[in-house]
Amino acid sequence: MEVKVWELKSGSVNDFAPLVFASDKDVESGMFDATGANLSWSSKPKVEVFVEPGKKKPRPLADVSALTPGALVMNDKSKTALEPFLSRFGQFLEMDCAGESRWFYNVTNLIPCIDEARSTKRPSGSIVKEAFIEERVPVDAAVFKDPLTAAAVLYVNEAGKAALETIIADAAIVGMAFTEPGPPPKKPRPRY
Repeated sequence: MEVKVWELKSGSVNDFAPLVFASDKDVESGMFDATGANLSWSSKPKVEVFVEPGKKKPRPLADVSALTPGALVMNDKSKTALEPFLSRFGQFLEMDCAGESRWFYNVTNLIPCIDEARSTKRPSGSIVKEAFIEERVPVDAAVFKDPLTAAAVLYVNEAGKAALETIIADAAIVGMAFTEPGPPPKKPRPRY
């Protein structure tokens, strides 16, 4: 039986606005580096709602928003619901979004479980589609990162996905998605 691992990410990017950094200096400082290490912030960084060029108003925000690869951003409602489960695998750091709290969820649970030799890679050597070493993937519910992809990807195992789906449904949280790791399958070209 193959172990199932999912990518955990913010969903509905076409329906909801992502967040953007208010300060390039904050980004350059490394304070948002989501590589699996604990982060420590001396002040609450500011983030803003992205407004598409040519539009006056942004799309609405989801409970879980996109900001940077390898991390999730949550509002108070989603943090309250998800923190009892997620805090075992990472940390919540407070940010300011137009005077409201948003929470940067930084996963610090690093588990080397990607089989580099069996994974599909780009010519540059970066991993396109992960293959996992089954015995290294946790059996108990877990959210984790692998050191090879930590800066860009959050993973969740089958038990963790089931636990999160229950919390998300009970709290009516919008904006969190589970996808198969790797690129989406290519759509067949129409034939005439």
